[in-house]
Amino acid sequence: MSYRELLRHRGYSLLFSGQVLSQVGDAVYEVGIVWLVYRLTGSAAALGWLAFCQSVPYLVCGLLAGALADRWNRRTTMLVSDLVRAAAVAYLAVRYATGNLTAVEVCAVAVVLTTARSFFHPAMRALYPEMLGQEQLLLANSLSEGSKRICKVGGMMLGGVLMAQAQADVVLWGNAASFLLSFVTLLALKKTAQQTESVKPGNSRGTGSLFQEIRSAFGEVYRRRQVLFAIAMSSFGLVVSAGLIKVGLPLLAGNVLHGEGDVYGLLMACFSIGMFLSTASMKKLAARLSLVQLVAVGWLLYGAMFVALSFAPPLTLACVLVGATGFAHFLTDIPVTTLIQQTMPLHRMSACQSIWATASFGSESLGVILGGAVLGVATVGLTFAAAGALLLSLGVVSVRKLRGFGQNVLDRQSLSE
Repeated sequence: MSYRELLRHRGYSLLFSGQVLSQVGDAVYEVGIVWLVYRLTGSAAALGWLAFCQSVPYLVCGLLAGALADRWNRRTTMLVSDLVRAAAVAYLAVRYATGNLTAVEVCAVAVVLTTARSFFHPAMRALYPEMLGQEQLLLANSLSEGSKRICKVGGMMLGGVLMAQAQADVVLWGNAASFLLSFVTLLALKKTAQQTESVKPGNSRGTGSLFQEIRSAFGEVYRRRQVLFAIAMSSFGLVVSAGLIKVGLPLLAGNVLHGEGDVYGLLMACFSIGMFLSTASMKKLAARLSLVQLVAVGWLLYGAMFVALSFAPPLTLACVLVGATGFAHFLTDIPVTTLIQQTMPLHRMSACQSIWATASFGSESLGVILGGAVLGVATVGLTFAAAGALLLSLGVVSVRKLRGFGQNVLDRQSLSE
């Protein structure tokens, strides 16, 4: 199975094309809305509130949204989410056009967008195992994440250009249109087995309280120890690494490499290139290692690169090391998503995906806070060295524990049961 063959799958190609369009719009909007709020207020506090409103709803709604997405028709959930997001951004565009837009309204819409996204993504990830075979899941996740990274880089550049030319209206209307285009591709998506078949006896889908369903999803994760271990491993790794990526790399670029924003931009471009190369190599790597072993190797590589960066390498070598870190990053993420898709029952798939998404998002947020605090009192080199040592230890312990683990591949009938 190749990426070209995967894109011949009508259902996946429709979903993929819709998400590419939506992700470009999101990336343009992500840059544009921050700059727009800054222009409206000139306040760093307002930007902080915007970031708060973009993040907290996911932590609050993530688990509930996943459980509800399992109760509801997933395709319909995604359609409604796209319409809600299109309407919310269009509201901002209209208010901006009339000259009445306020930062409070932007923050309120940020809450709506994040909440809608917390429903959309678990439903989308749950559709993959319904429409694709086991051997296609890793490639599908890799292609989707790789395209997301490319769209983000290109979209952010476009967003910066548009805002520099005072084209905020184009940014807003463009993002609203991207959600509508995603909506159109979803309308063309044929119903899957989950959407057309009744729930089989014993699945108990849609019965009991939401909290019981969330508890049952945690039980599913707990019973599948490879999944539990992979989530715990990557959550701990994100706590250690996220602050170094979000806060440490800018300091590395300025304080160690003695550069400006252009050097930081170059490092982040190398990080993105590394992630893209990781998606391109995922199939070959998965032929040699199980999914959980891929995660362990990813954290080993992450740690080794952090230790190397602590020695203040020259710019060219730093770019190579940061690129390798980007390569490792997707090894710690995509296989976890795929493992959940391969092993969790379909009637709890969205809730299980939400557990992983909430764990990773919460760990990353905590990591940024901790990383910023540590970098405030310790040198950049010492912080990278300590984080690298922790990640190397995590990788070594994980590899030793995972000896003998096989790739837990189930057939689609066992998933539905």
